[in-house]
Amino acid sequence: MKREWNKREKIIDRTFDFTQQKVQYQIAYNGNGKAPDKRFDKSTEGLCLFIYPSGNKVFYAVRFLEMYNRKKNRTEKNAVYKKIFRMEDHPQRNYAAAKIELPNILSLMAQPKEKKDEKTFGALAKQFISSGFSGFRLMDKADKHEYKQTTINKYTKLINTYILLKGSKDIRERMSVQTMYDERWSNKPLKDYAVKEIDQWHIECVQTRLKDTKTTANDVVKVISVIYSWAIKKKKYNLNNPVANITKFRENKIKIKMSDIDRDKILDYCEGKAFDFYPRFLSYVALLMLIGKRELELLECCWKKPITLKEQEECSGWLEENWHKEKYMYLRDTKNRKPERVYLDERSLNILKRLERSRFTDRNAWAVKSKFLFPQRKNIDKAATYSSFRKHLDRLNKHLDLETKFLFKYARKTFGSYISHKFGLERAASKLNHSSTKVTKDHYVVPEDRDNEIENIYESNIERLRKVE
Repeated sequence: MKREWNKREKIIDRTFDFTQQKVQYQIAYNGNGKAPDKRFDKSTEGLCLFIYPSGNKVFYAVRFLEMYNRKKNRTEKNAVYKKIFRMEDHPQRNYAAAKIELPNILSLMAQPKEKKDEKTFGALAKQFISSGFSGFRLMDKADKHEYKQTTINKYTKLINTYILLKGSKDIRERMSVQTMYDERWSNKPLKDYAVKEIDQWHIECVQTRLKDTKTTANDVVKVISVIYSWAIKKKKYNLNNPVANITKFRENKIKIKMSDIDRDKILDYCEGKAFDFYPRFLSYVALLMLIGKRELELLECCWKKPITLKEQEECSGWLEENWHKEKYMYLRDTKNRKPERVYLDERSLNILKRLERSRFTDRNAWAVKSKFLFPQRKNIDKAATYSSFRKHLDRLNKHLDLETKFLFKYARKTFGSYISHKFGLERAASKLNHSSTKVTKDHYVVPEDRDNEIENIYESNIERLRKVE
């Protein structure tokens, strides 16, 4: 067998002077039917021609480079090939064209390859969770503030669910399935792309995957921007933020409030006999409606001021000393970072007094040792969560014949609208702890029918005056 091969080698000269005539017509496949048949140009160093069993011919650039063989534990010379062009694909390009293009390709092959930073975005996201929340918020320019715990929890959940794909099977499939966008295929989740590889197109692919949940899509894009901003600020990468020129989805935020009739129904139910059976849930609902604070601000409020600073930081606020007479609640951790003293009217005060008494009944004795107004039953050292009251909320909506199904998030808008219509917009802004009435009007006050009519007349008058000018 070896002799036959040697004879064959003598017959077939694999290294010879190429000509266009030989390349085009005279060289034919003479291999074993599997591997390509290689021929080398004697007159042009580094030029090689592959002839495939199908008859196709491809020009290659070839260099013999010293490489370390781990198995043999030695350095060997190995041939490295780089494709120039396939003749069948480019009839207008011939042997002469291959010779012209060869030097550029050989020079690129001679250059040492730069080590690519193959760190994935998923790895960067994990690093951000572990160390990115330390220090000051990136968005703050003038005032330096640390991340609030609520923000940390929100960002961490978004990263784990939509970037690291630790959420439900449905979300994992949605963020991983092959997707066509802008005539390109996105065939893997964002976490598997290299950090430097990601550009605006990849972010828009994420938006496409989440287009059915616009609010979530905007939140995910925001957290991606935060991760990149952090990496750039910490000089981990020399790159631009791919989210910089992204247009977010327009969210159709509908302002919904409970009608005055529904409001009275809910408060009467909370203050009625049902209170003795569900004191924490009904107290929570009633206080949301009566003082208009945010859901989390109330959930994490304590009966009295904690002694240590660490304990104070674990809650949103507390009832001030001698609150039965002074009638004030103190909130230290508000959204705008401005501490607030909240006045408790007689109705709110009675709710709190009743809640306090309920703790000393046999039915609710477990809650006595907790510092929170609304503790978790399974862990009294922690405040309740929305899920703690989910069953009770369903029961309330089922029991009461309401025009609008009650949700916790409607309470603050109901309160803002009620105060605004009764006492004016400025009073409502003050009660809601807003820095301007614009925020109150735009987001928390739902106009009555008459208010809508007046507003429309006002807008039409403004438009008419503009035309006159």
